[in-house]
Amino acid sequence: MIKLVAFDWNGTLIADTKLAVAGDNYAVKPYLRRKITLKLLQAHFQIPIIHYLMALGMDRQAYLNHSIEINGRFNKHYEARVSNCRTRAGVRVCLQYLAENNIKTVIYSNHVTNYIIKQLKRLKIEKYFDVVLAREDDDHSHLHSRGKAEKLKNFIKRHKLKPNEIISVGDSEEEIEIGKDGGYHTVAITGGYNSTSRLRKTHPDFLISNMLELKKIIKKLNYER
Repeated sequence: MIKLVAFDWNGTLIADTKLAVAGDNYAVKPYLRRKITLKLLQAHFQIPIIHYLMALGMDRQAYLNHSIEINGRFNKHYEARVSNCRTRAGVRVCLQYLAENNIKTVIYSNHVTNYIIKQLKRLKIEKYFDVVLAREDDDHSHLHSRGKAEKLKNFIKRHKLKPNEIISVGDSEEEIEIGKDGGYHTVAITGGYNSTSRLRKTHPDFLISNMLELKKIIKKLNYER
């Protein structure tokens, strides 16, 4: 029986992929000559950010010297505009279904906790989530390492959940890899920060394009038990 759905935030619950492209271009303009397109973001985006920008041609030492500044420039551009972003298709109906069926929901993200909560309140979906597992504004660990898997693992341990009772949902390789490492069911959603071809290569248990499809997946998994 599925008891927890762990959602990524950016590109998964909120439709901010195009805004991320614009924010990236603003952030790295002083240090990267090429323009980042949606296709390039979906082909190369990954956490830690250092690998993403180096894949686009940024000099490693330049990144190490200016990573905090780059992150600040991105946040400044992104946060000034994110209030124009909506939830992705099917999200509200899916969250209501999970609530009606007493399935816990959390967000685990590389973004900043307070920034996410602000948008949850704006979108009026804060009530659906047990907790936001993200980072503090002065925590820049995502620039050089991965950390959200451990936050989710600790939550699961505290609530004494079993791996087969959990679904990891995300738009990038990271959430699928985390799910597989933890023994969780994995759902990849297209149209976010990674291309469909990249998602397929991670071999998620399910590949969807609309969050409404998650309802059918949960019903299928629960029925099979």
